[in-house]
Amino acid sequence: MRKVAVYALWGLVLITALLLYSGHPVLNWPGPFGLPLGNGIAWAGLVALPTAQLLGLFHKHNREKDPRIGVFYIASLGALTLSLLWGVLSYGLAGNWSFVFNQQEASFVGGAEAASYFLYLSAATAGIPLLILLLYLIYRSL
Repeated sequence: MRKVAVYALWGLVLITALLLYSGHPVLNWPGPFGLPLGNGIAWAGLVALPTAQLLGLFHKHNREKDPRIGVFYIASLGALTLSLLWGVLSYGLAGNWSFVFNQQEASFVGGAEAASYFLYLSAATAGIPLLILLLYLIYRSL
């Protein structure tokens, strides 16, 4: 059952990445509460990546075989926490759930500077689990 969940999560990550990379029109469709469907798709993909790592690579069975995998487990827990908070933090930066920024906004929230922080937050939220995965693969190859 766990393997099915892990494969489903990796599938969700792959589909999310393909949709975001291609800029598919489904991302602009109105979703719940009139928000763009892309917000939920991106958030689901960001949460699925560290969750798949935790359930698959850094599962308890693997940590018992090699206790040093616990470092990757803890890092993935941190990445999962960041990905769960991504939407709320993004709302704090944009001032709206559509994550739309106005370049003429005089205040920080929703302005150009907040947009750059949003970009960094999104890149870190996606990049940290990928970095953990890369470091894990390097560790396993040694």
